[in-house]
Amino acid sequence: MRNSVLFSVAAHSAIVVLALATFPTPEELPSVSTRALPVDLITIDEMTNLKRQEKVEKPLPPVEEPEPPKAIERPQAEARPAPAPPPPPEREPEPIPDKTVEKKDPPKPVEKKVEKPAPPKKEPERKFDPNQIAALLNKAPDAASKPQPAPRVEEAFDAPRTDDPSMRLTLSEMDAFKVQMRRCWSVPAGAPNAEQLVVRIKVYLNQDGSLARPPELMDRTKLITGGAYYQAAADSAMRAIRLCQPFTMPADKFASWREIDLRFDPREMLGG
Repeated sequence: MRNSVLFSVAAHSAIVVLALATFPTPEELPSVSTRALPVDLITIDEMTNLKRQEKVEKPLPPVEEPEPPKAIERPQAEARPAPAPPPPPEREPEPIPDKTVEKKDPPKPVEKKVEKPAPPKKEPERKFDPNQIAALLNKAPDAASKPQPAPRVEEAFDAPRTDDPSMRLTLSEMDAFKVQMRRCWSVPAGAPNAEQLVVRIKVYLNQDGSLARPPELMDRTKLITGGAYYQAAADSAMRAIRLCQPFTMPADKFASWREIDLRFDPREMLGG
């Protein structure tokens, strides 16, 4: 332990010697001459006096007072002439006495004379006569037993029916009538057995071509046996007749076309 301490002291001493021998001695820095500044000492009282003197306000410059306004000389008012004396007051007109207006009596209402209704005439009392009742009973069966004639369709038209060939419709006139019907007739589409859907209708016309009475279906039994397709075909034919009226027909041949039997066929339409 002692040896190590001695060795450490010797080593440190050698290092210090080497350092002194190796590093040169530092040069001395040149001295700088200092300049002395004069300093005055001031007490606190002197400082307060200086501050008070600084706060003293400077005197303001004198303000020039404005000159008083000069009095404006007003022109002297011209002397007005004295007003003329007022005219003497006029005499008040004497009051006119009021005329007394005689009050007229209101017109009396006109009394309307109400006509009394005439008393009803008394009907003579009918006496019961058994002979008159018996006579009426005897006449009643005679009136009821006589049948009244049924009204004929022909009497509803002005022109009589005729079989004169010259008064019949020609083929061209009948074709023209068919053309009028085809414009309004819509054929039932898609119906099977078109030959079984032929519809025959009787038409009654006036002289102006309008319907004199509703058209009549001539084959009424087919409405039951023909089924729904025949019913549709019959309705289509009836509707076409109502829509196409009035028809344009020769007026001089009214006797031949006032009653027409029409035949509606899905394949063709011919006159009956």
